[in-house]
Amino acid sequence: MTKASLDLNDFTIAARKTAREPNLDTDQADASVTSHEPAAAKQTGASASGRAEQRRQQAEARAIAQEDVRNSLKNLKRSKQRTVKFFVNIALDYDLKARLQRAAQENDVKMTVVVKAALDIYLSKNGY
Repeated sequence: MTKASLDLNDFTIAARKTAREPNLDTDQADASVTSHEPAAAKQTGASASGRAEQRRQQAEARAIAQEDVRNSLKNLKRSKQRTVKFFVNIALDYDLKARLQRAAQENDVKMTVVVKAALDIYLSKNGY
């Protein structure tokens, strides 16, 4: 028994990649989509540290934009909430609550609607 000998010819070797020729159409499209650096930096070629700085600036700009959107959404929700609801806790005795429930059931509305209507009538009657 002998060991099988391997030769360089037993393996397939891929050819080396040639330098990419600039294609004006795709290079301009790639540059407009991915790059926001000044034209002078594009012409001279950005170094690795320049690309890292560019990525950092893009990440910061994206984070700022996302934060602005998040804050505007929060403000929109707050403004809707302010105009829609104000809560009032009212301690009712048993008889008054029973009357309120009966009025709500007979008129097929919620108890809050009855309380709002009663408060509105009372305040307008007294000049408020």
